[in-house]
Amino acid sequence: MHDENSVIGPLMKAARKFKKLNQADVASAIGCSQSALSKMEHNLLLPNAPQWFLFSRFTNIPPETIETGIIDRHKRARLNDDSVSLGYKLPKRYRLNRAQKVREVYPFLFYLEKQIGHEALTQFTESVDIDSEFFLDFDNLINFQVIVDLMNFYDRLGKNSPGDIKKVVEFGQNDLYWDKLDEEWKKSGQLELILTEYCKQQSYFQSDFHVTCDLEANRIVISYVPEPHLYHFLKDLSDHTKVWLQYYRKFSLEHLIRRNYAVEKEASSLPRLTHSPLENRFEIYS
Repeated sequence: MHDENSVIGPLMKAARKFKKLNQADVASAIGCSQSALSKMEHNLLLPNAPQWFLFSRFTNIPPETIETGIIDRHKRARLNDDSVSLGYKLPKRYRLNRAQKVREVYPFLFYLEKQIGHEALTQFTESVDIDSEFFLDFDNLINFQVIVDLMNFYDRLGKNSPGDIKKVVEFGQNDLYWDKLDEEWKKSGQLELILTEYCKQQSYFQSDFHVTCDLEANRIVISYVPEPHLYHFLKDLSDHTKVWLQYYRKFSLEHLIRRNYAVEKEASSLPRLTHSPLENRFEIYS
């Protein structure tokens, strides 16, 4: 979600707020005035190369952030991690039980901006009352409510058919989303190992669901089992969002297999083993 130089200012603000640093401390670290830093954060002034290097080192972000337009420290998600998102005042609706990385909501937001329009993205971020730069940092934590609200937002836009959901997955789950994790997975050349590693590495995306991979004869069963704290979010889960979530997971698995195994495989839904509408199970024949 970036447009050349226009993202540098928001990235600098996002990195500073992640660490809960004030402008004076950052300005001193990169050798400029607080006024100059403020102008940089508002895209009125560009940092030079040495300033960007000092800034990235001081705020502990990868220097290549300026190219990707996304901050990614490759951290794992932990429920209510107190070291994350320190400088943001999130609405109460999104503070309880935070276990979703921004990485997990990135495909929804990226598709909104690039395929529906920047106005749609702005409309959503304003509706949830969260600073837009919050979503530039993959390591910021948010709770599952934002996923529910995104699915409901797509529903209001009329983007709720299986075809629409598949487009969100295939467009939004790009190289930035996968964080090159799947480059390691595909080296195995075996579908079972690829899906097993996908389940093992879920903490790079979220820790709201326990995702398992079970091998049964000639099929693989992938299960998404909600953690107990997610029952708080069921009140806003409509029939439409339940279907949205199921299709999103189905197409995510099929997209992952296609990326890493170069074969078309169908992820077919299986009956739930619990009464939770957030649980999903899929079978994939090897």
